[in-house]
Amino acid sequence: MTQIQHPQRAAEDVLVIGAGPAGIATAYALEQANISYKVVDRAQVIGSTWCSLYPSLTLNTSRYYSHMPEVPFPREYGIFPTGGQYYDYLDDFVKSHDFNIELGVTVHSVTQAGDLWRVETDRGTWLYPVVISATGIFGHPVVPADLQQKVSGFTGEVIHAHDYRTPDQIRDKNVIVIGSGPSGVDISVEAGEAAQHTTILIRNGIVLKRRYPLGITKHLWLMAADAILPRGWCNKLMTFLNRFDYPDAEKYGLIPPPPGQGGLTPYAGPELLDAVKAGKVQPKIAEITHCEGKTLHFTDGTTQQADILVLATGYYPVLHEYLKVDLPMINTPADKSGGCEWEIGPNGERGWPVRDTSTHPNGRQILGYPGLYLVGTFYKGKGAMHNFNIEAAVAAKQIKTYLQQQQPVMLS
Repeated sequence: MTQIQHPQRAAEDVLVIGAGPAGIATAYALEQANISYKVVDRAQVIGSTWCSLYPSLTLNTSRYYSHMPEVPFPREYGIFPTGGQYYDYLDDFVKSHDFNIELGVTVHSVTQAGDLWRVETDRGTWLYPVVISATGIFGHPVVPADLQQKVSGFTGEVIHAHDYRTPDQIRDKNVIVIGSGPSGVDISVEAGEAAQHTTILIRNGIVLKRRYPLGITKHLWLMAADAILPRGWCNKLMTFLNRFDYPDAEKYGLIPPPPGQGGLTPYAGPELLDAVKAGKVQPKIAEITHCEGKTLHFTDGTTQQADILVLATGYYPVLHEYLKVDLPMINTPADKSGGCEWEIGPNGERGWPVRDTSTHPNGRQILGYPGLYLVGTFYKGKGAMHNFNIEAAVAAKQIKTYLQQQQPVMLS
């Protein structure tokens, strides 16, 4: 008769799922709080998303707010580091710390087991008092169901922006990039240099802002606002800076969306406008109705041939793949504002579970699930990396209190 093997209590108090920037910031915060932990990731390298991004990617947040705790970027990286530079920096940061990270571990499920959390992985099953989800969104690319149906008849190649790595994938081809967020714009501009013909398909319109309003990066303005302005004046300053766009963009077909529509993240910089002016990228504001072979039919009655479609259609939190609990969700529309509440992001937007904010306005515990926390959810404000550091510090402080309540002897 086979005996049932019950999972053992893990040696560490906290399991962090995800070894990207959010997970690494969390490891740092937990060490600062003297909390035992382990970080796991299904990839074989830390920061796997950043390890394989397309070469032209540049951070849209400046070096001043995008670094890990207490370690600024090298000056030679400039104000806006490239994705490759950021990965090198992240790798060096990890190598300079003795973080408890185990790579190549796939988490299959996280479920409740009394006061503990049962974590099933391909390396075994353990019980943890605390689990932190720090897996972000980029491991879960999404394509809206209606778009999947519309392109189902396309016989060319279809890839998501998540799988775009190099211009060789689109060289000398007719390319249509679907989506006008930062990734869609970056890939369109890069395709304009390598493809035979490039179109960026824009659903409602596109917002282009200046990377250096009045000659200074927005983050330098933020630093000044933080230092000398009351919060109300800070909001007025941000509203003023957001007026600086490219007045001639509409003349080239890059029109803004109607009020209340359009993407969540404007593109900062002139690259797309320059590519359109040079005839390297053709903007098209329409939607696909259906595809026949390599012919796309659009809502404006036109058709166009393509060899490859690049779907820059966004991402969804990875945690839904392994958190096997009834997560508290709401349907609040995503906040498109760019105000000055830097350190407190929205709660429950864009596929993230609702967090318990009863004891802290930026509380990291998932509502109704003691011992289950989120880090890496807020991508706006001063930028994702800055926010991850803040979220990790809040989580560590809350977890220390929680563990003291649960296990007073262990942490006394």
